[in-house]
Amino acid sequence: MSRYNNCHKHDIYGNPRALDVIVKPVDYIKRAKELDGDKAIFFSTNHGYQGNIYEYYSLCKEYNVKLMAGVEAYYVPNRLEKDRRNYHLLIIALNNDGYKEINKIMSEANISGFYYKPRIDDELLFSLNPKNVVVTTACVAGRLRDDEGLDEWILKMKEFFGNNFYLEVQNHNEEIQKNHNIKLIKYANKYNVELIHANDSHYINKEDSKYRNLFLKAKGIVYEEESNFILDYPTYDEIVERYKIQGVLTDNQIKEALNNTLIFDNCEGIKLDTDIKLPSISSNPNKELREILNNELEKVNKDEYEK
Repeated sequence: MSRYNNCHKHDIYGNPRALDVIVKPVDYIKRAKELDGDKAIFFSTNHGYQGNIYEYYSLCKEYNVKLMAGVEAYYVPNRLEKDRRNYHLLIIALNNDGYKEINKIMSEANISGFYYKPRIDDELLFSLNPKNVVVTTACVAGRLRDDEGLDEWILKMKEFFGNNFYLEVQNHNEEIQKNHNIKLIKYANKYNVELIHANDSHYINKEDSKYRNLFLKAKGIVYEEESNFILDYPTYDEIVERYKIQGVLTDNQIKEALNNTLIFDNCEGIKLDTDIKLPSISSNPNKELREILNNELEKVNKDEYEK
C-alpha cells in the first residue's frame, strides 16, 4: 500500500482547514487507519510551514497512527533576492532531528526569506542533514517547471540527498500533469533518480469534489491548473487504475513509484515531549506558602503591637 498521501492544507497559521480543504485532520487519520490499519501514517505537509503539529500529534496518539511532519516549502535559489518563482518542494522529516532541522530553516525563511511567502533557498536547503529528511520535487508547481539550470539542480540534489531525493509523479489525467510526468521520467532515466508517487489530497471521497468547488467559489479562489484534478484519498487499486488511464507511466514505473513510498515505514515518526518544563520550587508549595504568609502576618501584628 502507498504510504505517501500528501494532504496539503494550504492553511493560514494555526488553522489546518483555512483555505481549500473541506475535511478535518481526524478525517485523514481515520482514512489512513481504514486503508493501512496499524501501519497507518498521517502526513502533515502544509504550504510554508509544518502545520498544527500539536493537534496532529494528539490525534495520532489517540488513533495509534504514526505522525510524519514535513513542509511543502517555497523554494528559490537565493532567499535574499526579490524572487517570486516560489517553486514547491516537499521536505519530510524521517526523525525528530529532521523535524527540528525543518523547523529551523522555516523559521529563517520567515525572518530573512519572506517575500510574499516564507522562502527557503540553497543555503537553507543544503544545511539539512540528508540522512534526516526525504525531499521530493512536489507537484507541477515544482522546480521542474523551468528548464533553465535544471540539469545542474537535479545533479546537485542527487549528490547531496542521495537516495532520499525523489522525482514526484502524480496520476491526474490532465495535460499539465502528463507532460510533467514525461519530463520526470526523462530525468529519472538520465540521472538515475527514482520516482515516487504522491496524492495531492483535499478531501476524502471523489464525490466530495463538488463541496470543495462550492467552498472555493464562496472564497473567490480559482485554481485553473487543477480544475479537473481528482484530489481525494484513493485506495491502492484506484491509484494504479488512474495511472493506467493517464497512460504515461509503464506498469513497472507505477510499481516503482508506489513501492518507494514505503520508505516511510521505517521512519521514527515525530515524538513530542509534553511534560511540563516549569522548575520545581517546593515539594509542598501550599504548606510553605502558608508558613510564609503566617510569618509575615506575625511580623505585621508584632509591629502593630509595639506601636
